[in-house]
Order: sequence, then structure tokens, then C-alpha cells
Amino acid sequence: MVGEIRDNETASLAINASLTGHLVLSTLHTNSAAGAVPRLIDMKVEPFLIISTIDAIIAQRLVRKLSDKKEKYYLSKTEIKSISKVIDLDNVLEILREEKIVGKNDSWENIPFFRPQKNAGEEGFKSRIGIYEVLNVSIAIKDLIIKGATTEDIELQAKKEGMLSMLEDGIFKAAQGLTTIEEVLRVVSE
Repeated sequence: MVGEIRDNETASLAINASLTGHLVLSTLHTNSAAGAVPRLIDMKVEPFLIISTIDAIIAQRLVRKLSDKKEKYYLSKTEIKSISKVIDLDNVLEILREEKIVGKNDSWENIPFFRPQKNAGEEGFKSRIGIYEVLNVSIAIKDLIIKGATTEDIELQAKKEGMLSMLEDGIFKAAQGLTTIEEVLRVVSE
């Protein structure tokens, strides 16, 4: 365990430990899973070492979890259109269907979402849950890293391979009634 990789020396120690066969778990401050690659390169880790040592990168944020004092509502067409500008709603809907959280014929207009009751105040939330994105370092992503691809290019390839972004995972959890869309948007945009 390496508490946090902040500098060249710590990054080098973590990479060397991984190269010698150790499982290394650590934290790194970035905005997304794909952002870990340029962050490591900024710390003088060579791209060939990154692809030799990293199997997966997990990004997380914590969102407030709704309490039992919540009320149901449905998204308007305007809200759906607005959200669809920042995430792939069709992909999230397909996963909701696969996980049997919504019916096969459900659309965003008839999926219930929740928010705290108007009189609940701060009691509308209780504890926190994580929203995540898991970037598996596939052969295609390794090729991108070696070629010096941008964070956006790496993220695009990971999404093609099935990665849910943190925002998409947050909408997924909001559709389950665990948190609110507003909470997800607030935390991801910070």
C-alpha cells in the first residue's frame, strides 16, 4: 500500500515494486481515471513503465445518499435533453435494463427519480455512497499511452470498451433512488 503518490520519488517506488511482482494499491489525485496517466507522466514515469505495471485505474467521488424521507418525480423532456448533452443516456438505460432495475420498455420519461422531501432539510440525506469509473488498461489503451494520447482519447477508448463514467454511474445510482441527479452533478463538477 502506498498512501498517495504525490511526487517523482513515490511514483518511482510504486512502479519498481510493481515491476518486481508486488500488487501495489495507491491513490493519486486526478479528476478522472484516464487523468491518472498524464499525472504519472508529469511525475517522470515513462509510458512503457505505465503500460507494464498498471492493470486498472479506479476513480471515485462520494455523493450524499438519500434518506427514507424522499419524494418521487419524473424527468421532463427538457431535463432529459439537458442531461443527454453530457452523458450517453442510451448506454445508461441499457445497463439499467440489463440489471433489471427498469423494465425492458421503460424510457427516461417513466423512470422515477427521487429528491428529499421539501420539509426534510438536511435530513433528506443520510451517509454517503461512492460513484465510480473503472478504466481497465486494455491493449488498445496501452497503445494510446505509448503514443502519448490525451486524457480525452484514453477516456473515449475506455468508453468504447464499456467503461461507465463517474457521471453515468451517478445517474445509474440516481435511477436506483440512492441519490439525486443534482447531488451527482454537484459532486462531479467540483
